[in-house]
Amino acid sequence: MNIIKCEILQEYKIFDSIYSAEVKVEQGAFPNEVGISLATNRLNSLVSYYVLSGKDRLFRLFYHSRHDSPFIELTFNYDQQLLIPTSFKKLLLFIDKSCLIESLALIRYLTTKSFNCYVYFITEMDREDNKSLYFQDILGEQFSKISFSNDKINQILHSQEIGTRLFLLGKWSIVEDIEKVAKVIGFTDEEIDIHGVGEKIDHIFCAKCYQFSIKPDPLHDETTCSHCQIKLDVSNHFSKRLNAYLGYIHV
Repeated sequence: MNIIKCEILQEYKIFDSIYSAEVKVEQGAFPNEVGISLATNRLNSLVSYYVLSGKDRLFRLFYHSRHDSPFIELTFNYDQQLLIPTSFKKLLLFIDKSCLIESLALIRYLTTKSFNCYVYFITEMDREDNKSLYFQDILGEQFSKISFSNDKINQILHSQEIGTRLFLLGKWSIVEDIEKVAKVIGFTDEEIDIHGVGEKIDHIFCAKCYQFSIKPDPLHDETTCSHCQIKLDVSNHFSKRLNAYLGYIHV
C-alpha cells in the first residue's frame, strides 16, 4: 500500500464544510501531479490534490472537515486516479455536483496550465450558491452552471470545433448519458475521457431480441434475457459501441 505522510502548513475553509490545505510531503510520493486519494486518519475520507512545487514537495489538498492534527496520511487506489489528457485543442469538463471534492483540485490544477478549458457544473439548483460562486471566481466566463438534459448537452457539443476533448466526471448514469450524446454527434472514444463514481450498472445485449438486461454481479457464464427469456451464454467481451457485454444464444 502506498502511504504518504504530509505536514499541514496552512489550512483554511473554502465554503460549507470544504477545506483546503497547503502541505509538505514528509514521507512517500504522490503518483501524479493531480489526483484523488483517501485520508486514513479521517475515517477514509476523500481527498483531492494537485502539485504546487514538485521541487519543494508542496501540494494543495481539498477535503471535508477540518483536521485537528498537523499531519495527514494518504493512501491511493491507482484505478481511481484522474488521468488528464495532454493533447487537445480545447477541453470541456462536465462535472456532476456529486464529485465536488474530486473536481476542486482538478480545476485548480488546470488553471495553472495554458489550457483552453471550459467547465460545465451539472446541478439542479437555480440560485447562486457558494460552490458556483467559488468556481465563477476562479474561471470567470470559462465556467457555466447547467441542469442536466440531453438537449442541453447536445446543444453544447454540437457547437464545438474539431479537436475538442471531453472529460466527464460524475455518477456513472450521468457520464454515460453524456458519452452517448457525444458519440451520436461524432466524438470518438479517444476524444472522451470518463471518470465515473459510485455504483456502475453494466448490461448484457441479447443476440436474439436485441434488448438489454442488467448484468448479474458477479458475472456468470450463463444468464436469462429479461425480455425474451432465452438462455444466454455471456461473453467476457465488452462492446463499447453497445456499452454492454454480449449475450449469445445458449446451445
